[in-house]
Amino acid sequence: MSELKIEKSVRRGRPKRSEAERFQTMAWYNSVSRYMGTNSPYALECQIQPENIIKRHGKVITSRAWDRYKIGARTPQDGLLKDEKKFSAVVAAERHVPMSGDVFRNPIWHAMKAKVLRFDEAVNLIVTLKPATAHLYIDLSDEMKCNRIDSLFQNMGCPIWIERGDYFHALDHLAVNLIFLRLEAKIPSEGVREGIAENIAKSLGPISQSPWINPFFEEMFDWLERNVWGTLFDEFYTTQKWSNARGWRKTIPDWLIIED
Repeated sequence: MSELKIEKSVRRGRPKRSEAERFQTMAWYNSVSRYMGTNSPYALECQIQPENIIKRHGKVITSRAWDRYKIGARTPQDGLLKDEKKFSAVVAAERHVPMSGDVFRNPIWHAMKAKVLRFDEAVNLIVTLKPATAHLYIDLSDEMKCNRIDSLFQNMGCPIWIERGDYFHALDHLAVNLIFLRLEAKIPSEGVREGIAENIAKSLGPISQSPWINPFFEEMFDWLERNVWGTLFDEFYTTQKWSNARGWRKTIPDWLIIED
């Protein structure tokens, strides 16, 4: 596979926000706005973090943070804040839209930010997924707790099943296969690479229809092609339907999407 272009970090001053962080924030914002029934940053802040809205001299003043979340210009805080009377943006939103926390914390963002992952790091990321997905890649039994790396290695590239339009599980499966591509150890065989290519292709269609990622899916897939999977599809993916496209666009005729 060709050499990938990896984003370079800025050493002096404030670290440059990565594209992965921008995609993560926009996906999270969309997951919140979709289920809250409004795309207005002001309306969302009023409902989710009203403590940040103040009135002064008859004027309403907001933090403007949600305006920046919408375009991915600022990453929301997660976890507990020092002020126990306030919730971080992610936790506050999760109280209204429980699945929004899963979107923000999905290991796909960690895999996109990382340059390389050790096997133990990969295992630790995958086990954060719901068991229904994680068990397809790792033996989660107590008996195999010390040998999960072995089970991960054995299941790499094995065929997966994703229902048409199931963007919930598709995001998880894409995360796992991106983790495989970030492993420090070389993927062992062409057969495994073919399996990974096929599994990623199965996930792309549902994700492209996801209300979280649909608004920017082409930009995100192009970024993944430049920085993670490279020429994987040109080298290891065989289309079921003929296409003269290259890269991830080669997989579009095979996408598991729900037709209008």
